[in-house]
Amino acid sequence: MIRIAIINDTRPTHHYGCMLVMENLIRLLTDKGAEIVWTWPVGVDWRKHKNKLEKQPKVDAIIVNGEGTIHHSAERKHARALSEFAQFAKEILGTPTYLVNATLHKNEATLYENLKTYKAIYVRDKNSLEELQAFGLKGTYVPDLTFAKAGNYQRNPVRKGCVIDSALKSEIPALKAYCKQNELDFRSMVLARPSNANFFKSPRPFVKNVAKWLKQDRHVSPEPSSFIQYLNQYEIVVTGRYHTVTMCLKNKIPFVALESNTPKISFILEDALKSLSRVVSFSQLEHLNLQAYQNYSDEELQHLDQFIVKAENAISGMIQWIVEDIMENSMASV
Repeated sequence: MIRIAIINDTRPTHHYGCMLVMENLIRLLTDKGAEIVWTWPVGVDWRKHKNKLEKQPKVDAIIVNGEGTIHHSAERKHARALSEFAQFAKEILGTPTYLVNATLHKNEATLYENLKTYKAIYVRDKNSLEELQAFGLKGTYVPDLTFAKAGNYQRNPVRKGCVIDSALKSEIPALKAYCKQNELDFRSMVLARPSNANFFKSPRPFVKNVAKWLKQDRHVSPEPSSFIQYLNQYEIVVTGRYHTVTMCLKNKIPFVALESNTPKISFILEDALKSLSRVVSFSQLEHLNLQAYQNYSDEELQHLDQFIVKAENAISGMIQWIVEDIMENSMASV
């Protein structure tokens, strides 16, 4: 059995999409006979804890979950940290590293130099692949891990519509106001938990998280499947969350999307639907006839059916290749 560690474990965010990515990644690796020995949490800069990483149990390989983090590296230290990890793993830990599920967007050239140390790079949209190739690197396009083959969910659209929040916090008040105006339900994709914020670093978000947790979210299931079932009860979903969009696509739930902190929603819709007609601006949303979006067109469904099959096969193939490559490396080093 090969032994694997995962860097950038996004489960501590209590974000349903991030939890589903990790759930699928671990399940797929385990199904191929791999053992997940340890993980490193998202948001904790490994560069400040090198001694702790050196003391972790020895593994055959490390997988880095890109999770949309690697963009605008000039302003984002976590993007730089993930790009630098492979070199540390190779030189200090003596371990090969694979980057999966990454969005790459508007990064510095130095970041792409760092990425050259990765054994393989998998990006979750074609535009990220183009940016990677523009800097002379090879990679493979594999759609987001939320598209991994899994059980089917029953559609039961008994409610009018809901709004799922946005990755851009500045947009949330306007989305809540839109809900009230149009009598729609509002929900965050992030489940409130006291651990979501540090009191000493961010006292106000910590208090808000605790209050929301005590009032309602402690009674809400943390399982991604429960969130998908929640979406399935609505005729239409409006969202600024990338992973709400991927869940809607995978389960054929009609939606309207607002662009996120990168063009990643537009990227996935170009791939899955061959159209950006479901991406709207805030100014358009105010006067939008949501009923016009409550059903997929025959053309959309045709493209979507083809995309889902390709995505499931590509994700399965990625995991198969990584596991086989790790096994070959392990046998060669014996």
